[in-house]
Amino acid sequence: MLGRLGRAVELTGYVLTVGVVLAVGTYQAIQMETFDLSLPWMIVRVATIEAVTTAVVFSVLVSISGLLLAREVLRKRDPDERLLDGPRVAAIVPAYRDADVVGESVETLLASNYRNLEIAVVTEPEDGATREAAEEYAAHPNVRVLASRVPGSKAGAINDAVARLDADHFVAFDSDERVDPDFVPTGVYHLTETDCDIFQARRVPRVTGPVEALAYCERLLFHAGYKLVEPLGFTYCRSSSVAFTRAAFESVDGLDHLLTEDIDFAHKCFREGLDVRQARNVTNEMEAPHSVRDLWGQRKRWRLGHIEVLHKALRGGFDRGGLRGFLSTVRIASSLLASVYLLALAAKVVVLLVVDLEAFFLLPFAAVALSVLPAVYADYRDGHVTELSPGLALVPLVYPGFGLLTVRCAFEYLLGWDGEWYQVEKSGA
Repeated sequence: MLGRLGRAVELTGYVLTVGVVLAVGTYQAIQMETFDLSLPWMIVRVATIEAVTTAVVFSVLVSISGLLLAREVLRKRDPDERLLDGPRVAAIVPAYRDADVVGESVETLLASNYRNLEIAVVTEPEDGATREAAEEYAAHPNVRVLASRVPGSKAGAINDAVARLDADHFVAFDSDERVDPDFVPTGVYHLTETDCDIFQARRVPRVTGPVEALAYCERLLFHAGYKLVEPLGFTYCRSSSVAFTRAAFESVDGLDHLLTEDIDFAHKCFREGLDVRQARNVTNEMEAPHSVRDLWGQRKRWRLGHIEVLHKALRGGFDRGGLRGFLSTVRIASSLLASVYLLALAAKVVVLLVVDLEAFFLLPFAAVALSVLPAVYADYRDGHVTELSPGLALVPLVYPGFGLLTVRCAFEYLLGWDGEWYQVEKSGA
């Protein structure tokens, strides 16, 4: 009875909050605004509704972020910014219930252009199927299979591997990743020649259908959004498609056992003042969800994890505070609030259509298209997008979709989340 009551309260709160956000967005949209344009010979007063101003500002920001992303993705690789040989590098591949896909990362790592590379697949002790699949590659002298001594999380598997492997430079990947042959050489170059602490490449979902295309476009929009905050000093780093030194990893006490250990890791690194470099013209692939249910479930897990990291920050769970700690907390909170704001933005865009301001209604859609098309072109050219699915046209739905998801997850986290997390079915497609 209590469980049903809790779910009813959770759902009611979700529906009411979404209604309030949409109502506020609609009310704000119809408010009149005036602007004075001072010209040498006259002053022109322009009157319009707030929705027009919001659509223009949003479109400008999205266009700028998309162009910044395109410049980075399309940047020609410098062959001198890579090392084909050098210090021993340990590649860590944590795997859980991944028997069908563990070969994706291992086989592409074996084809890496870096010579001094050891590959360690870290499995959960009770996951015999994945361990058996990984053991098929253990005949190769550079591949070994480890049973995690800290079972129960990806964070524990990576922490355990770093402690056990004899290397000072590491790379980490999810088991379903297809790794660019130049990722390790480029990562090692940056770690050793530019003295950065962490190197992060871009990772995109493989597009094989409409749901996969939507997941892919979502990643593009998020990478574009990151370009707006990176000039402020915050650069995301993850627990996959990443290279790091032992010293950097140990300086933040490794990964914590959280739902999204990678978001937490990024903020720990920022608080510590570590030097994080991104190279989005180096691209790895991951398997995308193949159904709407899996897409929603995976994104819900990520958003719950984001809220968990905010909760950790608010209760003083990070070891390092100060100004960087304050800025880190603001960054986490603003990211979540921005998602809710985008839900209100959707209401404002609809108002533009209702009041027959079609040009301004279409402006945000044109900006979104401009922000993703150059990267889509580059990824199609390079084979990361194997088909131009009609699902690519659904990209504008990402913005209100994440607003709905954030509100839903906030109520679930506060009222009903019991720590369980959703795992997407993977097939190697």
